[in-house]
Amino acid sequence: MTKAPTTNPKTKKKFTRLTHLPLQAQDGRQGKVYKSWFNVKISAINTLKRLRVRSPKNPHHTLRLTRPKRYRFSAQELKTTWQLLVDAWHFITLHPRVMLGMGLLYAILSYVLVGGISQLDYVAFKDASQDVINGNLGAVGTALSLFGAAVTGNLAAPPSEIQQFISGVLLLFFWLAVVWATRMLSAGKTISLRDALYNSGGPFIPTLVIFAVMAVQLLPGALGVFAYSVAVNGGWLTGGVEAMVFAAAAALLGLISLYFLVSSVVGLIIVTLPSTYPWRALQSAKELVMNKRWGLVVRVVSMVVSLLVLWGVVLVPVFLLDNWLRLDALPLVPIFVQALAGFSLVFSSVYVYKLYRSLL
Repeated sequence: MTKAPTTNPKTKKKFTRLTHLPLQAQDGRQGKVYKSWFNVKISAINTLKRLRVRSPKNPHHTLRLTRPKRYRFSAQELKTTWQLLVDAWHFITLHPRVMLGMGLLYAILSYVLVGGISQLDYVAFKDASQDVINGNLGAVGTALSLFGAAVTGNLAAPPSEIQQFISGVLLLFFWLAVVWATRMLSAGKTISLRDALYNSGGPFIPTLVIFAVMAVQLLPGALGVFAYSVAVNGGWLTGGVEAMVFAAAAALLGLISLYFLVSSVVGLIIVTLPSTYPWRALQSAKELVMNKRWGLVVRVVSMVVSLLVLWGVVLVPVFLLDNWLRLDALPLVPIFVQALAGFSLVFSSVYVYKLYRSLL
């Protein structure tokens, strides 16, 4: 008595998977091509559904008024600007060794590798400002003029292309280090400055991709500024009405850029999570900021204004003190400018992280 031929379970399972395909697709190369085309087709259908079908996570149509019932309001309100500022400052004071250490290290490396304000250039600029500004408010006027030059970067020599590249790499690397340290310390873990520097560089490429997306989102605002500058330099704004129209158009384009940038700023925090890809981070950020974009715009702009106020409160007395001491050999102003740059990076990173946490 002969035994019935046995079949391999793996072969049988593979055969049953392909029985729903046409006969020409059940063997060899044609089957692989068919399956690849089938997967592309399914992916295209799912993408089309995601773009066309409205849901609580994706309720908006372009240039259409969204029905109020499709909005999904969060029960948790955003923190106020003052609460975020206090939380960021309190967090830095709780962990000064790590936070301020990274700010100090960034300031030193930035000055050594990229360059900063030269004491000789600063003295020459200060003397030129004193020759122009005279009178009873000469010292205060000179200090305000120097403050404006320090904020706009006119006190330092224009950087070369290599210096700009190194500056961008340093900024991105220390941003990742501060965000990683903030997440670890917020979770109650004990870390050191070395841990933050060695373990935070994983999401470098995904973060770079999101920065590239942010550069594209800045195009409307850049276009508005460029058009307004061309109109002013070309003498087209001869009347008040024309100037007002161009200024309003430039401001509107700037608001559009800010509207788009808000979700990308939140995406910069999400992409630092393990195994998170850039487009997934942007999609998650879009869902988090839904119906909260303008509130987030106000909070981000408030952070920038607060840092400018901090720079003014620190630098204006420093300029007055330097003018009173008249010690041209003492690089007092370059030291304070570099220290403020390092602190601004740390503070803004912690602030954005706290803003992201308030969305959860």
